[in-house]
Amino acid sequence: MSLNRREVLAATSVMAALSVGTTANAERRNRKGVRTLIKNGFLYTADANNTVIPDCWVLIEDDKIHSLGSAKDKKPKYDHVINARGKMILPGFVNPHWHESFVEGPDRAAPDDSDLERMPFSLGGDIEALGSYFGVIADVGEKFRPEEAYAIARWSLWTQLRSGTTAIGDIGSLNSTDAMAQAAIDLGMRIRVSRWGSDIMIPNGADKYKIIADTDKQTRDWDDLMKKWNNHASGLVGGMPSILACFGSSDAQLIGLRDVAKQYNSPYAAHLAPLKNEAAALWPIFGRSAIGRFDHLGMLTNRLLAVHTAYATPEEYQRIVETKVNICHSPANYGLLGEATVSETGMIGRLIMEGHPVSCSTDGNISYTGGMPEAMRYTHLGHNEAQNDNTACPPTTALATGTRNGALALGWADKIGSIEPGKQADIVLIDIDDWRYRLITHPLSVFLTAGGSKDVDTVIIAGKTLIKNGKSTTMSESKMLRDYTIAVETARTRIFGA
Repeated sequence: MSLNRREVLAATSVMAALSVGTTANAERRNRKGVRTLIKNGFLYTADANNTVIPDCWVLIEDDKIHSLGSAKDKKPKYDHVINARGKMILPGFVNPHWHESFVEGPDRAAPDDSDLERMPFSLGGDIEALGSYFGVIADVGEKFRPEEAYAIARWSLWTQLRSGTTAIGDIGSLNSTDAMAQAAIDLGMRIRVSRWGSDIMIPNGADKYKIIADTDKQTRDWDDLMKKWNNHASGLVGGMPSILACFGSSDAQLIGLRDVAKQYNSPYAAHLAPLKNEAAALWPIFGRSAIGRFDHLGMLTNRLLAVHTAYATPEEYQRIVETKVNICHSPANYGLLGEATVSETGMIGRLIMEGHPVSCSTDGNISYTGGMPEAMRYTHLGHNEAQNDNTACPPTTALATGTRNGALALGWADKIGSIEPGKQADIVLIDIDDWRYRLITHPLSVFLTAGGSKDVDTVIIAGKTLIKNGKSTTMSESKMLRDYTIAVETARTRIFGA
């Protein structure tokens, strides 16, 4: 078929218009120096000086914080504006210790508590029961189909993003590393992925341990995940090898953990001295406590993320301080498990009072059990109660445990954790325009006592608004939930027979 001159000219004009449009779109996508101004908000920077600006502006340029100031300062030029009137501006929350366990859900607990049983974490910890359980769950992630793993990972991570978490440390999950990393990338979140190691189990009262897993294989798994995901090109993903607990790892496994982390210069994590009964189980076999084993192998360093570390001797406490180990705890979760981590020894509270960079976290469960706002609330109130001192953990200190200190623990303190020029623009806006916040001058204090995850209005990561008015700007929440529900039922039936 031939075209006449008019048709040729018309076609040429259309092609030219499409070309111009495509070029313009490409230019917009590639344009640098796009500036977004957040104004009229109440800013807590969570920097080292706990800087607070009641009526502020924050300028974002591309993915970084360019500058900030108060209402009396001249506002800079900008391309877009976010009016934060009636909002509190906080750094994105950093949750350095989390386990994705959503395949065990949905929660089917009896609403009248008739099926409530004592957890093995209670009463100092049942070391044998926990060791057996850890051995079972350590490799569950390998049994998922890819589509199941992804759907479950995406929904679980979404619950954290929705509650203001912008960066998360996965210290081993009932899921695959690849699914966790890809789901985080697609959601726009930061994550350090892991696979947890657990190669032994100690029977109660025994002087020998039982080997329950292939130590070399788990070490190779760490190396593989670090090769693939550490310092990933997305800028959102890193790696962090981890073990479940000292009572679940042989010396060979600890050495493997140490060497892989050293090779990749990465953080590494462990639940270290978390239970009162652990030391009595370790001494007959290893001749050392959990902290003693780590110290003997040169593993007490500032790259160690030690979780729930509450049972240390005075000498071990001093070694933790001297070696600048990052201590993390999950105060909002202890009551669910029956642990006395905050109250029995008061060790973590003392570290906070002495200025040690303690972080808080949500831990993990079979469904959403609270976000970082709840973790910071219990950090603030729980330590004040346990130390019998209302100045033990004031609101700004609690905020640091959920932002700046968590970033330090994940090895990302240079780019996230506080609102400062040059850092990544990871920002959370909290709605404070209601009756709870009337006639007050310290909205963070009210948020940590009367607020919570549902008050998170806006979440920005690397300058991109991912949550606005409590809704995702990129994903369908209903579809994510539907995909999760289907995936979890098929996976549970096939893997657990339930």
